[in-house]
Amino acid sequence: MKRVVLAAALLAGAGVKAENPGAVLRIVAPTNQSMPLLKMAGVEPVEGLLKDVGEALAGMLGLRPLFIALPSKRAGPAVASGAADLLCYVKPGWLDDTVLWTRPFLVGVGVIAAHPAAPPLTSLHELRNEPLGTVLGYRYPVLDQALMQPMRREDVPDATINLRRLALGRVRYAITDRATLEHFQKDHPDSGLREALEVEHYQLGCALSPERAALLGPLNRAIERLQADGTLKALYDHYR
Repeated sequence: MKRVVLAAALLAGAGVKAENPGAVLRIVAPTNQSMPLLKMAGVEPVEGLLKDVGEALAGMLGLRPLFIALPSKRAGPAVASGAADLLCYVKPGWLDDTVLWTRPFLVGVGVIAAHPAAPPLTSLHELRNEPLGTVLGYRYPVLDQALMQPMRREDVPDATINLRRLALGRVRYAITDRATLEHFQKDHPDSGLREALEVEHYQLGCALSPERAALLGPLNRAIERLQADGTLKALYDHYR
């Protein structure tokens, strides 16, 4: 009963009508993501790699994609409770919640972005006492480990605001994804932002709700098809 109540509350909070969960694939649209991963118009995703991947996977499963807009702090619990079915571009260690995992098929690179006036960096340890631009609800375990202490976070709601604050000089360095930084640089060539240091390469997949465990095998086969037929590469290329 507790799980049902939580699921209903999460769906109501997201402004989503309850539907037959067997007919749709309820995919989390993280509201703190930015292009090229995701662009939102209110609670609806309008473009981005995560929207395209979600729609492709749902189509291969013969399901209708239903996107549920949630901040990252609520995304994991929503999937674990059954309020949502799928959350992509994540990996074990980023979520505390008990979920199932697809095979990894998405790639990313975590980087430190720097303000034009910020000194060059040679190691992550140099950021030990530096305030860092971060996104609310995101985890940065590699950086925490490298600093050997909790980082000095300057949390903001999403990845674009993080880079905007950096461009304004509110912080000298920010943690972001290379694709997000490159997209921002393309849109704001006068910002002068640069990549200062690479943090990690990561292989990412999707977290699946235990309530939809029967979908794990079909999802992995769908992922294999996306990779084999060139669809995934085409989606990545579209946003470069």
